Amino acid sequence: MQRMIITRLVCRHSRRSFATHSNTSTTSILQIPMEEARTTTARALQQIGWNVKDAALQADIMIAAELCGNNQGLVKMYQPKQMAPAPGAGVPVVERETPSSAVINANKAPGMLAAVTAADLAVQKVHSGNSIAMVCAYNSCTSSGQLAYYVNRMAQTGCIGVALCNSPEFVAAAPGAKPVFGTNPLAIGIPRAGTVPYTFDMATSAIALFGVLSAQAKGEPLPPQVAYDAQGQFTTDAKQVMNGGAIATFGGHKGLGLSLCVELLAGALSGAAVLGQVESKKMAQSWGHTFIAINPHAFVDDFEEKSASILRTVQASGENVRIPGERSVKTAQERQAAGVLPIPQTIWDSICHTAQHGLETPSRE
Repeated sequence: MQRMIITRLVCRHSRRSFATHSNTSTTSILQIPMEEARTTTARALQQIGWNVKDAALQADIMIAAELCGNNQGLVKMYQPKQMAPAPGAGVPVVERETPSSAVINANKAPGMLAAVTAADLAVQKVHSGNSIAMVCAYNSCTSSGQLAYYVNRMAQTGCIGVALCNSPEFVAAAPGAKPVFGTNPLAIGIPRAGTVPYTFDMATSAIALFGVLSAQAKGEPLPPQVAYDAQGQFTTDAKQVMNGGAIATFGGHKGLGLSLCVELLAGALSGAAVLGQVESKKMAQSWGHTFIAINPHAFVDDFEEKSASILRTVQASGENVRIPGERSVKTAQERQAAGVLPIPQTIWDSICHTAQHGLETPSRE
């Protein structure tokens, strides 16, 4: 058994934290008190240009992802410039609206704020008497993070929530092809009786962008055949992927088909930047979201009991059955009870440095 070393570290502007690492590990994992992680991340976001309210919202959403072990969490602050506001960023406004639909211009507000605004408006329209409502948002240019956060938020109100999101070109349609898709995630939230909503959240790429960045931050190899180097060959080196390479779609033509559908429904339908009509989505800085809220009681009685029955039966159908998303719920409960989050030191160092110095490049002594 490897001997575990406990090292005490001090962030100049934070309380003491503890780092745990093995003598063969390439990085340290710090056990950071949850509230310290939240407040320090919010302060870092303020330092790069967001106001107090928007910084707090983004920190909350990243902490929620970190709680359940999702790679859409604090790794986003490993390269904080990616989370910085665009020049002239404003607030989301509704540009088109019917009783059951709307289009929101995010005005370069945080992707997370655009997503919350759209998800909440869709729910509001259902609660106003519509069986189904759909709200799109466009013109945001920072990550919206873990889509499960938003569909869970919708499902907690009794609605079924569906979310789709497109993003800049990081994913290639085939080996050797240039990137055209984002990781283009989709998520569904289902109310169920007796427990928290069931949520399913997946990227249509073989790995999420922040999964690549997380591996780079930890000094870990990528899983095989999830990404390409600049020559279009599969690589497990995250640095090669980020230096002219690309991420693969998952599952061959099926993953490609899902990526394409998300691009059409979250990109084109929302009014966001369209492939072939702009130099690049990354340069256009207008990415799209589509949220659908459904009132299940408009279609069937006792939907929550029915969904709970289905999930229980599937879980009980074999000893090796694992319901996708349930491990995240268990992880969140365990971390919530412990009150601390395991955060790679490289990521925590970036958050601490940004909270003190903004986007100033840290020295590499």
